Order: sequence, then structure tokens, then C-alpha cells
Amino acid sequence: MPNLVEELILKGAPISGGIAIGNLFFIEALQEEIVPEFSIPLAEVEKEIDRYRRAVLSSREDLHDLQRFLAKEGSTEAVSIIDTHIQMLDDPFMTSFMEKNIRNQLKNTETVFDSVMKEYEKEFSKVKDSFFKQRLIDVKDLSHRILRNLHPRKSLKIDEIPNNSIIFTKELIPSSTAEASKGQVKGFITEFGGTTSHAALIARSKGIPYVANVSIDSLYPYKGLPVIIDGKTGIVIINPSEETSSKYKEERANCVQKVEITIDERLEGTLTQDGVSIDLLANIENLADLDLLIPYNAEGIGLFRSEFLFFGKELRNFSEEDQFILYQKVMFKAMRMPVIFRAFDVGGDKGSVNQYELEPNPALGCRGIRFLLRNREIFAHQVRALLRVSPDGKLRILLPMISDVSELLKAKNIIQEAALELRSEGHEISDEIPIGCMVEVPSAVVMCDHIARECDFLSIGTNDLIQYTLATDRATQEIYPYYRPSHPSILRMIKRVVDIGAKENIPISLCGEMASDSLIAPLLLGLGIRKLSCAPRFILKLRKLIRALSMSKLEKLAEEILRLEDADAIEEALKENFGPLLVSLEE
Repeated sequence: MPNLVEELILKGAPISGGIAIGNLFFIEALQEEIVPEFSIPLAEVEKEIDRYRRAVLSSREDLHDLQRFLAKEGSTEAVSIIDTHIQMLDDPFMTSFMEKNIRNQLKNTETVFDSVMKEYEKEFSKVKDSFFKQRLIDVKDLSHRILRNLHPRKSLKIDEIPNNSIIFTKELIPSSTAEASKGQVKGFITEFGGTTSHAALIARSKGIPYVANVSIDSLYPYKGLPVIIDGKTGIVIINPSEETSSKYKEERANCVQKVEITIDERLEGTLTQDGVSIDLLANIENLADLDLLIPYNAEGIGLFRSEFLFFGKELRNFSEEDQFILYQKVMFKAMRMPVIFRAFDVGGDKGSVNQYELEPNPALGCRGIRFLLRNREIFAHQVRALLRVSPDGKLRILLPMISDVSELLKAKNIIQEAALELRSEGHEISDEIPIGCMVEVPSAVVMCDHIARECDFLSIGTNDLIQYTLATDRATQEIYPYYRPSHPSILRMIKRVVDIGAKENIPISLCGEMASDSLIAPLLLGLGIRKLSCAPRFILKLRKLIRALSMSKLEKLAEEILRLEDADAIEEALKENFGPLLVSLEE
């Protein structure tokens, strides 16, 4: 395209790092839906409710399709975020409350749904906190999806976006970000948006540069022109000169080269400055993630979330043979590295996998090991398939949501029975297959001395441990501030499990989000954790950090921090001790 304007430089807020080079492409932000409004006779009410239920079901199917696409791309955080939208569909507000309004108002479903959602959004928008304002986008995104299924209308599809596009729009919605392919969409520019928005988290998960706080009106006249965005500095350059383009292309190439150089250092292992070895393992949720093991030099799979292989599908429909084929692929790609398969962890916040009867309080319901023991046939099929692939590598089986020893013993009996059956049928299975327990509820911490004597390893799942210990749901906006990984109770629990592991001589790993937090990971090492499992893309950064640390100093600091009485003081201590180091490592 000819140079119609001179190079123009704008400054925005950096949201997702990286350099993107492409052409400006405008998409409309969420528009107000124009819906038909009319009254309905009482006799038609149930038909309208049925139509609403079908729209919700279609929305759920759309979201499941999107999750499968994201899983193939390896965007695990994005999969989790879309799962929150699916969970919202099960909220009583979206089900019984909405149906009650359709019955009471005697108007067509679109009108009732639109009016209720607008009132909800109006009340929600009164909250000044920016975190809540960003969550409002999720609500709008979901309501527009349901309305489109109730009253279809033509809208821009993601596959209609040209390749090498830099999208600019007023406000980015999570589903549009999630649907974006890196081949088509090279970057995002928005007028509104923050670093904690779901759209921002998805962009970072997919590795797409993103800059916010740029006036869209100032960009609109330049649709189609070349543009460069620097997601680290927030710089947007419209119609860059040849010199500028060359400079940023070289910088982008250097970024790739730096990663390759860092990867070449992987053979040195992960040792602290005083020679303590740390295992950096990968959390894996789908087959695509397995391709990241070698580039990021994971030392094994610390957590394979097996239920993610069956997102949105009925578990009973997957035979032992279907699972065996999938697990064989996992073992093959792991190339004889240790692989910890977590048995199906369904229920609770994983409504997208659990298609069974809805519970009034799923987080405290039939989830994890309770589901497996209650649905023994499903558990047995999975165990048989796993045992059959055990000769292909270093397989371990991890049991989710163990709350007492009796659950562990029952599960071990099922595994032993499956092993005897397979051997009697002529199948070869490994002689020793370690069985481990997730420690993610307070009762497991209290009883971990007894649990440790009956299993081969323990894995601390801090995401749920924090939720259940502090009685706070991290997905609920109103109480999210109470979700504090640095809370003294959490750190003391981790220390107790580590001490029990040392006493019983069994390995302890930690596989929650705390493992990838650069500020808190050093403290975990000081508490005695020697195995960290996280999303693959964090491994190189963690390795670089650990090599700059001294274990003897970390252990002394951990002792001091365990004496602190509140999370604020702990976070201040961590920032004081590690903040400057983290800044220097970023340079």
C-alpha cells in the first residue's frame, strides 16, 4: 500500500508483550442488540422457555467448541477462562431466575432476557472497582452470545479477518480474543482494557501482543495501513518507515534468538547458586501442550489433567480402548520422562466435563475422588487404560481431592484389582507404578502423615487448597481479594506437608499457580519444595530465576516469613527481597 501519511507514533498502555507487525483492521465493539418485542399468551409461555433453554444449550455448545480450539492451540489459561463463561450458564440467575421472569412478564424471550441483563449490567457498572468493570465485559459477552442464538443476525466471523491483521476496537471481548488465530491476528489495540481483564489474560496466553488506552477515533482514518505495536512499551507506529520496519523486524528476530539461546542453556539443569537441584515440571492439559516439553526443557510432566482430553463430552462414552490410544500418544511424546496422570478430576468448578446432575453447591459436592468412587466403572476404565501404557515410560497415577485415608485405600483397591485383571488377560504392565495424592483440602493437610504412609508421593494443589482454606472462590469477583496465596495459613500448610514428606521419605511437588509466580516461587523453595510444576511457558523464566538464588538464604528467609502474621506483611517482605532481582532478570 502506498504511503498516504507520514509515520505516526502513538503511546498506549502495554498489556501483552511482544512485537506485532501487520495491517490495521477495525472490528465493531459489542453493539446493542435490537430485538423484537411483543406480548405472548399464557399458553405460549412454556414454548418460550423451551426456546430460551435451547439458546443456552447452543451457547454452551459454542463455548465447548471454542475450548477445544483453544486446547489445540495450547492456550490453557484461555481454556480456563472460557470455562468460567460455561459455569455462568449454570448460575441460577441465568436459569431459574430468567425463566421465572419469562413466566411473569408474558413477553417474548428476547425482550425479557435483554431487559433483565441490561438491568443487571446497570447495577454492575455502578461498582467503581476496575476489576469488577472488567468482569462486566464477560457478562456482556455471554449475554450477546445467548441473544445471537435466540435471534440470529449476521456478524463478522473471525475467519473473515485477513491474515496479518492488527485488530483495533473500542473494547476487546474474551470470546473474540479466544477465537483469534495467531496466523490471522498478529496483535490487538483497544481504547479500553486492563491487564487483569479476561481478554488480556487470553491474549497473553496465546502470545499475542496487545496495547490498550489508544484512541480508536485517531486510528480509524488509517484502516488498512501497516502498523507496528510493541506490547512491552505500549508504542503503536502507524505507517512505519522502512528504517523503523527494519529496526522492529530485527528486534523481533532477536527476541526469538534470545529464546533459542536460553533453550540451548537447558542442559545445565536447574541448580541454585549453592548447588541445590530443583525439578521444573510441566502442567499439561491437552496433546498440543506435549510439543512444548522439549522447547521449554521440562523435566517431566508434573500434572497431566486427564479430564481436559474429554472437555464437553460424556465420560461414559469413552471406552478403555479410546483412552488407551490417547494415553499411548502422551507416553510416546513424553519420551520416557516421568508422567503424572491425574485421574479424572470432575465436578466443582469443572462443570464443562461433568455432565451429570447439577448440585446446589458443586464445590462441596461430588467432585474428584468422590466422583470416581461413586462412578467406579468410569474410574476402572481409566485405570485399566493407564496401566496398559505403563510399560511405555515412567507412569505415575495421581488421585484428586483426597480428604482422608479411607478414600485413598478404596482407590488403591480398585487400581490393584484392575492390575490383577489385566495380568490375567495377558496384558503387560509395569511392576511398580507410584500412586500419589493431591493435597488440596485442609483435611488432607491435617491427615497427611497418615496419607503419606499409604502412597508414594504427594502433590500440593494450591489453587483449591487456598479456596477451601480461606473459604473464597477465586472465580467470584466480590470475594476475590480474599484469595491470598501469601496467607500465613497457606504457607504453614505447605511447610507441614513438606516436613511430613521428608519424615516419610516421599517426594513432594507443588502444581498450583503459585509455582509460576516469580515473587512467591523463591519462598516455596525456602519452605522445602524441590519440585515445581507449572504451564510450560513459565519454565525458562523460573529456571533463570532459580539459578540466581541461594538456597541457604531462602531457607533463612522462609523461617522469618513463617513468623509473620498477615499476607500484606509477607508480600512486602517478598517484594523487598526479590523485587530488584526480578526487575534485573527482565532486562
